[in-house]
This record gives sequence, structure tokens and C-alpha cells, in this order.
Amino acid sequence: MPDPADFDAADFADRLAQMTDDELFEIMQRLEDESEEIRPDERDGSDVFAQIALVETAIEDRFPGQLLAPYKDWQQRRIAT
Repeated sequence: MPDPADFDAADFADRLAQMTDDELFEIMQRLEDESEEIRPDERDGSDVFAQIALVETAIEDRFPGQLLAPYKDWQQRRIAT
């Protein structure tokens, strides 16, 4: 796992802004999967939750007033196929 000091939130947010909707949703899914593997006593040392918060913000910025509904819809479409 990368050192938390290596995580650059501004750079990550910039990269999110350049992603397609599908890429943004895919990274959210990956981060959610990663977060489930982190033991509670190791969460403070992980940047995964900060990344999730930034992805949530990026989704909400793209889809004002819809919160995470577009992401949840994307998940449902993936399950259906």
C-alpha cells in the first residue's frame, strides 16, 4: 500500500475531473472494494477513504442534486448485464 504521505488530493481530484463517467464509476467501485478489505485498526493509515470522499464529490459535481444515484444506477446496469 502506498505511503499516505504520497497521496496528493489535488492531483487525484484533477485526474477525476478528466475521467469519463464510466471511469469515475469504475474507480469508485474499486475503492469501495478496497475499503472492505481494510481492517478497522488500519483505517487511519489508509488514503482509500479520502479518495472515496473525493470521488463522491466528483460524482455529485457532475450530477447536481442526484447525490450518488447515477453511480448506483451504473452498478445496477452492470449487474443486469
